[in-house]
Amino acid sequence: MKKLPLRIMSVALAGAIVFTAAGCGKKNNGGNANDSGAGMKETSHRGQKITADSPWYDSKTASFMPEIDKSKKPQYVYPNLIGADDKYVVVHSSGNYVLPEDFDWSKYSSKDVEISILTVIDRSTMQVVSTIDLTKSYGDSSYTNGITYEDGKIRTIVVDYDSNNDSSVSKELIIDPATGKELESNTVNGTGGSGRSYKICGYRVESVPNWGAQAYYTLNVESPDGNMSSVDLISEGKNVYDVPAVLPLEGDKALLPVNIESEQKYYELDLKTCTLTEKDAKDYEWINTDYLYSAMTGSDGNIYYSAPVGIAKLDMKNKETVQVFNYSWCGENRSILNGLSVADIKEDSILLCGQTGYSGAYTESNVSGITVMELTKASTNPHAGKTIMELYVPYGYVNEKISDAINKYNATSSDYFIEVSGRYTDNSAYNYGNQIANDDELQTITLNGDAKIGNKLAMDLLNGEGPDIMMDVANLGQLNNSNYLVDLTPYIGNLDSEKYFTNIVDAAKTDGKLYQLVLCYGIQGIHTDVKYAGASGTGFTTAEYKKYLSDQLNGKDVITSGQAVYFTTLFNAMSDKFLKEGKADFSGPEFAELATFVKENVQERARNWNDPAAEGGSGAYISGGVGVMAFKGDRLLADGQKGYFTTCYGIGSYLYGITELKGSTSILGIPSTDGRGPMFVPHVSVAISAQAINTDACGEFVKLLMTEEIQESLALNDEFVLSRTAFRKVAQQAVDYYNGAGRKNIYSESDIKNNPNSIITFSQEHINEIEKIISSCSRSNASDAAIDLILIEEMPAYFLGQKDLASVVAIAQDRVQKVLSERG
Repeated sequence: MKKLPLRIMSVALAGAIVFTAAGCGKKNNGGNANDSGAGMKETSHRGQKITADSPWYDSKTASFMPEIDKSKKPQYVYPNLIGADDKYVVVHSSGNYVLPEDFDWSKYSSKDVEISILTVIDRSTMQVVSTIDLTKSYGDSSYTNGITYEDGKIRTIVVDYDSNNDSSVSKELIIDPATGKELESNTVNGTGGSGRSYKICGYRVESVPNWGAQAYYTLNVESPDGNMSSVDLISEGKNVYDVPAVLPLEGDKALLPVNIESEQKYYELDLKTCTLTEKDAKDYEWINTDYLYSAMTGSDGNIYYSAPVGIAKLDMKNKETVQVFNYSWCGENRSILNGLSVADIKEDSILLCGQTGYSGAYTESNVSGITVMELTKASTNPHAGKTIMELYVPYGYVNEKISDAINKYNATSSDYFIEVSGRYTDNSAYNYGNQIANDDELQTITLNGDAKIGNKLAMDLLNGEGPDIMMDVANLGQLNNSNYLVDLTPYIGNLDSEKYFTNIVDAAKTDGKLYQLVLCYGIQGIHTDVKYAGASGTGFTTAEYKKYLSDQLNGKDVITSGQAVYFTTLFNAMSDKFLKEGKADFSGPEFAELATFVKENVQERARNWNDPAAEGGSGAYISGGVGVMAFKGDRLLADGQKGYFTTCYGIGSYLYGITELKGSTSILGIPSTDGRGPMFVPHVSVAISAQAINTDACGEFVKLLMTEEIQESLALNDEFVLSRTAFRKVAQQAVDYYNGAGRKNIYSESDIKNNPNSIITFSQEHINEIEKIISSCSRSNASDAAIDLILIEEMPAYFLGQKDLASVVAIAQDRVQKVLSERG
């Protein structure tokens, strides 16, 4: 699953993270305010000339590895920023070492197995000044809680647990960051914090989750004089899933954004009385809570956080979110910047810290490094005189490889500078929440959101107010029109089918024009054994699929949608038959055949995800990557299942699918009238506005994305790309990896040890097979949301026997034609 809405992906972060606020209700005196940035209303700078005094920051970066015991093999190590001041940056790396298979658990000792290391970095020299191994203070059953760095001292709680008496003893350690020496050790009550910790107006506030039959949070408040009080945040009959931040208000008060199932609520916490009061959520609609997990409070009393476009400031006094730094204002990779947290911020400098960037899909990297970056405002912008071109991408996020391409373009272009925005991102357009019960509801909500965002983007493009370049908007099929986008064919030329997957390029065309170039994509179809394929060898006719269902799947369809959504899936796979040159024609036999198949063979509605009958292999298993998280709506395979509906985004996913199906290597097209091959789902794509400032200048960026260097770097993210050379080179790396160190990622340890005959050794044949599958892809699953929604509304009248097909076709075709005609 590579693309999911941010709200669905948001999860509570573990560990004790401390946010400090020196001021409460102070006058705002910080930041270079600008109303552009992710998580806020953005203003486009396209067409503006960069001047010598336009914002630009020089950068100084250093990376470090935590000093773990090299005689032991780490299972995982992750860093977490604790705090920073003018002298030091303090980072905590936690994890554990791998235990041998024959480990004697009676001899378990946390001081030998756990990893808990503090790394102290000097800001001026960017060098490590001390490494503090907290496990030296451990007993046999110990753990660390509530690490803080304040007033030049490190404080932490080490808890020693006695399982025999079910009791614990806690001691607070006070440590000198420069030397790593323990200054004090005091026994304290309780076990310290297990949640997030904040210092506000002299008070310490800790938010602690409680998971049980009903989830709720406890707020522990320590006053300036050391008195402790607490209050439970409970919503009657509902689960309190998260409190992403505690925000300072004027006076001795704080604001708590609270995620209560599908609702966003806000509570005011009186720090003196430790009482909660629910506030009107409408007063805080200006706050985007999606990014508050990385929030910190600056010396000016304002909240700062990292977001995909840049660093934003929450001005609680004036109730607005403003941008203080755009990642385009420096020469660093914006994807790496987005992965760092704000450690300190001043008028002319920003300190960022976090985990070292992603090392690649086919490498073993159990230890995450630490990156510290100091950004200092430059006296002169080196790009002065260039014209800004805007590149829009949802959420303002581009991966590390595309970021490199943007930086390369900006460094080499003498006249233009690409600035990234996410200004059309609108979470409210997608009304996701816990009320979604099945695949039909999820797809319908997604289509409605796509339609809303697509309409806004189309209108601005038509009026010349849209971005110059767009990435990852291939899902907005309504944009594939010469009024909105330019044909990219002149910028990629005549590609050699021996060197490129030209079928992917051709299948993405609309009426012969390439409005969106798909750079990375998933393969969508039925993963099964090739012997079950229809006569075409690449897919199924409707009759062949009906037989496959009956003979191989016991009548249980692996496409789990209900009739209306199922039909749109089949329609999109054959849309070239129904939509041509701006004309809709549903009167042919192909449309009737698909409609009849759905009426006679598909369930009226998708089964609810919580329905036990929907589990156990009858549903789809989404293969979006090796080791991906399982989300509500995903399906696991039943023993002996002979196929599943997949969207496979890379060769790692493909090889994993082969192991799931005990050796089956084919991905076949879904039912169609001609047995065509699988569809592909765009993942990374690029388009150019028909009203771009300079289409040829934008075209140079497209050419850059097609270079072998960029294609190979994208493939290394476990992506399918256009270059066959890059595909083959990286595919061999993937095969070698999953035959070796990566085998444990697709097979259980017990299978590797006890079932060696079940282990598949991957080979060049598997690479050849997936290359053949990619070459068989017939259409891009880049649906036109407005058209799909019309079909979802109109087709049930036929499926349910309320109207004959001719009547439904007449209405649906007329409505679709009106949509197409309005676009011109």
